Amino acid sequence: MSDFRVPLSTDDHVVIGNRLRECRDALMHVMTSAVPGTLTYQEADRSLAALDRLRAELEHDLRGTTAYERDPRHLAGKVYYGFVRFVGSGDGPEEHWNDDFAAWVLDGE
Repeated sequence: MSDFRVPLSTDDHVVIGNRLRECRDALMHVMTSAVPGTLTYQEADRSLAALDRLRAELEHDLRGTTAYERDPRHLAGKVYYGFVRFVGSGDGPEEHWNDDFAAWVLDGE
């Protein structure tokens, strides 16, 4: 069961996952640049923890709305975790009949 009034599509999850990855990278930059113990460092640390909790909830939602059989490349686990972004694949609509992630590939593949 989704926490959303209208369940997020796989594409929505991929876009959100990419943006949260960028946000997490920015927070990590703040934490590595700030002096430990300062208010800036503490706020970045709390924000990072909240972001990670949100990513876990969103991944749970994605797993509940995307059938295992519709993820033949096993990409669902990489939407919110990992270091590689998703980019458009260029596959046509004919590829979407059995793969919810047909529109996406990992950057660099």
